[in-house]
Amino acid sequence: MARIAVIGAGTGAMAAAARLAVAGHRVTVYERSETHGGGVGRLEREGFGFDTGPGLLHLPAVFRDLFVKTGKEPLERCVELTQVDPASRHLFADGTSVALPNASRAGVVQALDAALGAGSGERWGGLLHRAREVWDVTRRPLLEEPLGRDRSALALDPWPAAGRRRLPGLRRPRSVTLADV
Repeated sequence: MARIAVIGAGTGAMAAAARLAVAGHRVTVYERSETHGGGVGRLEREGFGFDTGPGLLHLPAVFRDLFVKTGKEPLERCVELTQVDPASRHLFADGTSVALPNASRAGVVQALDAALGAGSGERWGGLLHRAREVWDVTRRPLLEEPLGRDRSALALDPWPAAGRRRLPGLRRPRSVTLADV
């Protein structure tokens, strides 16, 4: 048994602390702010709500796994999971707004096309496809398996044929709408 200090009480830190405690370690969590949750919070200003951290936590399987591996009750016995619709609403400086429906890929494509122009939804679908490829390659070794002593594999480029692509417009300081990017 080791004595372990976890710095910060964000969701990742609390999950790590729970797993370490179940493994038999004596864990102390230190948090500088008055509440736990780290960046997961909400700020209300002038009638608008802003997530102060990862606002879209759409992976209940990660939380189910945490509950199972820490020996607690199933997630659904402790927390009521509720799908909300829309899943998110985005308001841009130029007044453009996009409400993204929950659990409807076709609905998201339609919403993006309607708000940002034809083809926007298809480009979003391409981004999701690429994200899925990255997730499939990285999920198990980075999230589910312990890192070994040899961490040189982390320096390897998993997509050497793709080259170094830049996202045009992301560094332009005056981009104020999604269409500008």
